[in-house]
Amino acid sequence: MNNSFFNSAELIRSIIRWKKHLIIVGLISLGASILFSSPWFIKPKYKSFALAYPSNLIAYSTESATEQMLQLAQSSDIRERIIHDFDLYKHYDIDTVNNKHFRTDVIKMYEENVTIKKTEYESMEITVLDEDPVVASNMVDSIIHFFDVKARSLQAEKSAEVMVIAKNQLDQKLVQMDSMEERLRTYRTQYGILDYKEQSKEATRGYLRGLSSGNQRATAEAKVMLDALREKGGEFNSLNEHLWRVRGNYNDLKLVYENAVRDVTKKLTYANVVSRPSPSDKKAYPIRWLIVLISVGSSLFLAFMILLIFNSKKEFSR
Repeated sequence: MNNSFFNSAELIRSIIRWKKHLIIVGLISLGASILFSSPWFIKPKYKSFALAYPSNLIAYSTESATEQMLQLAQSSDIRERIIHDFDLYKHYDIDTVNNKHFRTDVIKMYEENVTIKKTEYESMEITVLDEDPVVASNMVDSIIHFFDVKARSLQAEKSAEVMVIAKNQLDQKLVQMDSMEERLRTYRTQYGILDYKEQSKEATRGYLRGLSSGNQRATAEAKVMLDALREKGGEFNSLNEHLWRVRGNYNDLKLVYENAVRDVTKKLTYANVVSRPSPSDKKAYPIRWLIVLISVGSSLFLAFMILLIFNSKKEFSR
């Protein structure tokens, strides 16, 4: 076969020469593609989608809030709830009695029809395809709702752990404070020590005044207090200052505990939905014109190539 056979002019002449054949192939392909892309063979599907940004999520690792949102929305827990609530085994016509791979099949169908991905603007896009536009819209809504429930559950679980730890520490601090208060009460009742610094100043002044005035009784009383302060004052003062520190720690722990209790009981939402799903009035799949175009184009190209090869063999045999 000479090289000129494949030049443009020869190709155009070949197309004109075989136009009847190509028209017949094109018409057959057109009819077949229209038929096989019709609802009798391919059930039309409707698309519903939503866009949401993360909110109020607690960081668990170095991943971004959107990535964390994506992980939760794609979790098997949410998938199982959608399968159960929408009875997808029946909805997708999956035989659960005779088909031992029914779980694999329903998960495969779910993943084919449900797409959850991160957008370039750090939002999450949920897209659902279904033969029923209302079901598609409701599934998107349910995924968002179940995401909120799961995020709230995880946060409440984590906060509950913090709450239990903080409560145990609070109880320990309370026991410690009660013990220290009891010891201080002993110093107050047995030794009359109420304020180490102030009483030290007053007892010293009283002792000196008693000595200068010759008042032995006042001097003796002041000396008793000074002896008590000298013997137990240091311990009292140290214990009193330590009690203040323990009270400060107790108050800090109480704040942590109260915040944890609030986190366990509060009802927050974790998805700011900027584009809500709604039932579509136009099918998204299949795109019939594209199927027809590709089918007709492929058929014509294949037919033309077969004719070229067949014709080249005939010329070569001559």
